[in-house]
Order: sequence, then structure tokens, then C-alpha cells
Amino acid sequence: MSARGSSDDPVIGEGDESSPEEMAEELRAAVREAVEQGREGAKQKEAELWERYRELTKNRRQRRER
Repeated sequence: MSARGSSDDPVIGEGDESSPEEMAEELRAAVREAVEQGREGAKQKEAELWERYRELTKNRRQRRER
């Protein structure tokens, strides 16, 4: 179900006789998974940006001290 998944991934509601309630729950689960992946990606990116910020400010401070 992920955007990065293969085309072989199952499609919610396709090919089975799921009830609307079952399809809705599958969609909710897929959304929860997508949101969690997005949050993890955002946390990782934020950590990378803070590390880069610290590196840049450290270099700037060292140049001023010279």
C-alpha cells in the first residue's frame, strides 16, 4: 500500500468480497502506517538539519576566533 511498494501490493477492496466496514478499517490501517512513516522521515530529516546547523555554527565560531 505504500507509495514505494511494488505494483504487486494488494489494492484495498479489489478482488475480495470485503464489507465496507472492513475496507474502511484497511484504509485506516494504511493511513496510520503512512502517517507513522512520514513522522519517522520527518524526525530523521530534522535530526540531519540540526546536525548541519551545529556544524555550520561551529565553523562560523571558529572563523571568528581566528
